[in-house]
Amino acid sequence: MSLRHTILGFLSIQPMTGYDLKRHFDASVRHFWSADQAAIYRTLGELERDELVDFERVAQATRPDRKVFSLTERGRAELDHWLATPAPTVPRREPLLVKLFFAGRLGHAALRGLLEAELAAVDAELAGFRQISASIHADRGTDDEATLVGPLITLTNGVQSGIAQRAWLRGLLRRQAEGTLTADALLEEIDAALA
Repeated sequence: MSLRHTILGFLSIQPMTGYDLKRHFDASVRHFWSADQAAIYRTLGELERDELVDFERVAQATRPDRKVFSLTERGRAELDHWLATPAPTVPRREPLLVKLFFAGRLGHAALRGLLEAELAAVDAELAGFRQISASIHADRGTDDEATLVGPLITLTNGVQSGIAQRAWLRGLLRRQAEGTLTADALLEEIDAALA
């Protein structure tokens, strides 16, 4: 997935400034695709150069002019082509799993601290998803069904992934407290899950 296609997707909803795009990223897709302001503006320049977007300059009384970007027909065609193309498999990069791979070097307390810190981060992410859901409920009358389905599909992925991660972490913490976080118990769980 590329930043350029994500920006094209947002601009297919409505024309936006670079600042508006950053706000939309942070309010909707940041749990699976983030972008900083500089990268957004740099990519907007590339999209303009490639004639996928154009902009209207809007004068402001006390601030510099705003550039409001919108899709060109070529930009719509590029977005539609990208949407219809299967997504490539992306190698996972999970820093927590790398740490846990070598967790045998940690003592009981350090491992528990690592797991508890990750659990707190997952709980915070799930709380953020609750806020997004509440916002969607509040705005429900202004959005049509077609506009909501895609964002809600991605939100269900984040929620389900977070719930699964939370259950996994809670299970590890429970087993550690019970003294059953052992190689034999973990192999038994893997075998049962794969049966």
